[in-house]
Amino acid sequence: MKKTILAFLAIALAVTAVNAQNLAQNSFYLKSVELETAARNAFDEGEYDLAVELAAEAQKNARLSDEYVAKMLSKRAAENAIASAQARYDWAKSLNADVRFAVEYTGATTELVAAKAAYEAEDYDAAAVHAFAAEAFLADINPEGALPAYFLVRSLALNTDCLWRIAALPFIYNDPFQWPVLYRANKKNLPDPNNPHLILPGMVLTIPPLKGELRDGTWTDDGTEFPVFQY
Repeated sequence: MKKTILAFLAIALAVTAVNAQNLAQNSFYLKSVELETAARNAFDEGEYDLAVELAAEAQKNARLSDEYVAKMLSKRAAENAIASAQARYDWAKSLNADVRFAVEYTGATTELVAAKAAYEAEDYDAAAVHAFAAEAFLADINPEGALPAYFLVRSLALNTDCLWRIAALPFIYNDPFQWPVLYRANKKNLPDPNNPHLILPGMVLTIPPLKGELRDGTWTDDGTEFPVFQY
């Protein structure tokens, strides 16, 4: 009987020791220490049944303490994740990411709202997951300078400007197959709105963003190797 009681007390002590190494001093931990002391005293006084009862209560509070510690650690991790995501979100907002990277910014907004809702519901693991997702949406946001919003059609001896070649320029879309985007954006201002192949030197074409990238100013060719932006 005494061996059983001593083993029971040893288990309770081992669990409470783990708590002490983590977030000790919570009410469950303190209660488990109090009960463990009472169980030892009862054992020393020969109150073996009471010692077993008190040891069981000590172990129960030790388990509750472990659960509390785990919850608080999860809460702390969620708080850190949300704070990090919020900081990234605010930084992205300062770069006009809501305009430049509309899809990514919207995704981050949705995840950040979900993270805060989960935190309020005390679902801290889910809150952290949503916060990480919000930050992931914003991972590729960068403070790059603006690309041109307008393009001055040039007069060239060879390879005359056309929507196909303009779309292929790296500072436009870097993809000639995006020429229909230019056509739709400028159709009403073309000499013949039904003929996308007819554009004239001196015309200023609108360059709409493809993926929310920042566009501002007009690209002109001043005869040098590099494009010049005029504002």
